[in-house]
Amino acid sequence: MIGEKSARSNSIWIGDHLQSGLYSAPTHRPPDNLMDLLFIALLTFAYLSGSISSAVLVCRLFTLPDPRIVGSKNPGATNVLRIGGRSAAFATLLGDILKTALPIGLSFWLGNSHTSLLWIGAAALFGHCFPVYFKFEGGKGVASMMTTVILVTPQFALLALGCWLISAWTFKRSSVASLITAFVLPVYASQFAAELLLPMASLSAIVLLRHRKNVENIVRGQEPIIGH
Repeated sequence: MIGEKSARSNSIWIGDHLQSGLYSAPTHRPPDNLMDLLFIALLTFAYLSGSISSAVLVCRLFTLPDPRIVGSKNPGATNVLRIGGRSAAFATLLGDILKTALPIGLSFWLGNSHTSLLWIGAAALFGHCFPVYFKFEGGKGVASMMTTVILVTPQFALLALGCWLISAWTFKRSSVASLITAFVLPVYASQFAAELLLPMASLSAIVLLRHRKNVENIVRGQEPIIGH
């Protein structure tokens, strides 16, 4: 009888909370006192994941020249397209997307906020641009930036993709499209999602920093056209 009463009481308690909307399934978020260490670990993992150079590995797999010494000398999908064609460029792009999406997905599964997810994406982007495995000589970071924006802030995804595509079609240069997109994103965040401004600006700052040589080439009129 006591067991039946206890079971009935528990059933009533859960039922009441379900009806009131206060009872929810357990999340994967750890206790608050572990979050700081866990977040640092996630940032480190994101950086190490981002440091994997998809362009270098794909070129080795396809027996192509090292993208760091031919073409634009940038280990990214656009340069791989120039030296190895569409298949190699697609494989490079896919690798850049996955190495950025993996730490973001793990961080999301652990219950982190959108702001934290953007910082995780920024760490992966930093790894892509300054990879520890390749003497800190990385790519421009556009694929990593776009992956982060699309996954974490889908409300900005259409803006980012549209801005890049329109700019690339207009100027026929991926670097110009990337510079414009990187500049527009934090401006847009400041107007519509101020809490995301700092991590969004950090993403943009890394991409803009890695494009400084492209800016010099643009000024000199020496920046290559997409596909050439």
